[in-house]
Amino acid sequence: MSENARSRRRRRAASAALFAAAGLAGTAVAAAPAAHADIVSLYPLYTWWNPDRGDNFTTGNLGDENSAVAANYLPIRKEAFVYETQQPGTVPLHLFWNNARQDNFSTATQVGIDSAYSAGYTYIGIQGYVNTAQEPGTRPLYLFWSEARQDNVLASDQATIDSAYSAGYILIRTEGYAPHY
Repeated sequence: MSENARSRRRRRAASAALFAAAGLAGTAVAAAPAAHADIVSLYPLYTWWNPDRGDNFTTGNLGDENSAVAANYLPIRKEAFVYETQQPGTVPLHLFWNNARQDNFSTATQVGIDSAYSAGYTYIGIQGYVNTAQEPGTRPLYLFWSEARQDNVLASDQATIDSAYSAGYILIRTEGYAPHY
């Protein structure tokens, strides 16, 4: 269940409790306004690490998080957020996997997609959506590569960026921009 769904469930339960405490249970009240299509839903973009594989894994949805847990990845930190649905000015953040390298690779650029296929990666799916240009409240998503580890890492948080540099990763490009709060 998404964090938004859990939050809505908690609000409904709290409202029901308030109505019951006020003795209003069963009383007709005006219906709440319908959900608005203009409300943007965000999902955390997390970095995970698998020491056995030597692989960083960036997840942008619950399915990818479940895959990380099942493959014994350790959560490191929240980098930023991704949009759960495509918004104006956004592009998909794609996930690829290379079995020979044991490497997950996230990219939002055509150059990244072309590089993934030419290096033998398999397409997994869309992790979420990121901005193509920097907007207020967004941070760059930097792609780093380690030749020694044969590993990609997507970083937005300064701690991840610093860790990538200190481990000998090189900056490849900016993949997009992601909301950060």
